[in-house]
Amino acid sequence: MPTALHQITMGYAAGEDRLLLRISTTDKTEYRLWLTRRFVGILWSALMKRMDKDKSPAREKAALMPPALMPEAQKAVMAMEHQEALDKSDFTHAHEEKGYRDMTSESGPLLVIGGRVTPGKNGATELVFQTSKGPEIKFTLARNLLHALCKLLTDTTAKAGWDLGIAIGDPG
Repeated sequence: MPTALHQITMGYAAGEDRLLLRISTTDKTEYRLWLTRRFVGILWSALMKRMDKDKSPAREKAALMPPALMPEAQKAVMAMEHQEALDKSDFTHAHEEKGYRDMTSESGPLLVIGGRVTPGKNGATELVFQTSKGPEIKFTLARNLLHALCKLLTDTTAKAGWDLGIAIGDPG
């Protein structure tokens, strides 16, 4: 069973030209994962498809709009939901160090080479990352953590200068 996330942090390592994703779980386990530019593009697409399938009451109302207005209305609703989720997130704390078992302390960060994004229970999203050294890292993102991960991806790829053009909903 995938583990629930407790904390997510992300940074850019210029020397590696990779993002370093640190995840801590509710069972006091930590993983450090390298994400490449190519993988982030693939992951972003999968995350957006998952978010598009999330049926909130606001999205169901947007789906009742005239067909010509639906794409714009859906983007606006997604942007609104994203902002609401981020308002409930805390990006001010440093990554907690004490009491976590770092599963990558001996190997260093694991390079993510593939993965899956699938619906979980109660609106959650399950992520499975396949690493180059073999182990799959599985965890569950509640809706607010999915939005937090997306924000970390957009902010960190912008800092990295990757120009992936990723944004949630209507960027305007």
